[in-house]
Formats: sequence, structure tokens, C-alpha cells
Amino acid sequence: MSDETITQREEHLLSINEVACVTGVPLEQVYRIISSDLLNDAVKGGGPAILSKALVGVKLAYETTEILTLEGHRRLICRLLYHPEADTVREGAVSVDVQPMKIAVQRGLTALENAKKMVVSTPEILSGTPCFKGTRIPVYYIANMIANGDQVPAILEAYPRLDEEQVDAAILYAKAYPFRGKWKKLQAWQKQRPISSSKTTLDALSGPA
Repeated sequence: MSDETITQREEHLLSINEVACVTGVPLEQVYRIISSDLLNDAVKGGGPAILSKALVGVKLAYETTEILTLEGHRRLICRLLYHPEADTVREGAVSVDVQPMKIAVQRGLTALENAKKMVVSTPEILSGTPCFKGTRIPVYYIANMIANGDQVPAILEAYPRLDEEQVDAAILYAKAYPFRGKWKKLQAWQKQRPISSSKTTLDALSGPA
């Protein structure tokens, strides 16, 4: 993991799906935190999107749900937004150590960045379907195999060009960037080559890029 800290990163916007992926906070809870107006001006646009400086605040709000009132959360997160270097924030008699949250968010950001580096989307490869670099293996196809119950060792046996890190990246990538294309195309590939056994490599998908 990089030694770079959250506060040293260039400030940028993340989608709600990216925020849920990076922080580990359920998507519906991220929306609830936003609708409760806990993040102040860190929420941008009608999408909406969230500034990266508020990621620890999202995680703090979720993990202290049963401890503080709504107003208490608001004040605590406000302090954290204005003092991102703080390792501890306090509200009344409640003191919260945010360092573990910072570390968790840091790891989430790094994992997502690494996953994105493994993926390429160009018109020349499967009409722009996101695939693992150097292959014609669709990322969403692998993520869907996991969702359907296929085990990682079986997937690696079926796709020897992949490794476990790439399978993990597929899960993360699909969570951060939900599939928006024509799912019927992926379903058609699956019907052509049943995935229940995960033992048949899809030559049409895993050949040279």
C-alpha cells in the first residue's frame, strides 16, 4: 500500500457507487448520509458526487450511527472536513479515533485505482466492453461468474491468463462501475459457453487482444 495519505491526495470527485466501494458503506446508507445533509459542501451536483475529502466522514457517519444524534454527526463530520489531518475528533463526551477509518479508506482508494489500471475499454476490443488489459476477457463477465457462485480456483482454471488479483479487481470494478451496456450480449456469451462448470475457456473472449 502506498505511503501517500488521504490528505496528500489531489482532491477529486467520486460517484456514489465509487464512494460505497471505497468506504465499504452500503450504497443505500451513502444516500442516507447525503440526504441527511451531513457532508456540507462536499456533495456536488445533482448526480450527486462527493469530494474525496469527505470519504472518512462517510465512514465515520456509518460506523457511529448508534452513538451520536444527527446533529452530533453533523458537527463531528464538519470538524473532520475542516481538519482532515486530525486523528481524533470529539463531540461532547464522545471521542472517535478516525485513524483506522483513514487507513481503510486509503486501502479502498488504492484498490480501486489498481483495479482501474487493469482494465481497458476501446472500440477495437469487443466494441468497447471493459476487458482486462492484454486480453479479450470482459471484466463484467468474470464479476458475473462470481455473482453466480463460481469459485475463484475454477475461474482461474478456465482462464489461465487471469490471476486472483484480477478476479478481485473484477468484483471491485463492477461494484464501482455497474454494468450499463447491453447485458443480453454477455448473457448470450454465457449461454454459448455454460459457466456452471467454469472449465471451458471462452476462446472468443480470451484470445489475443
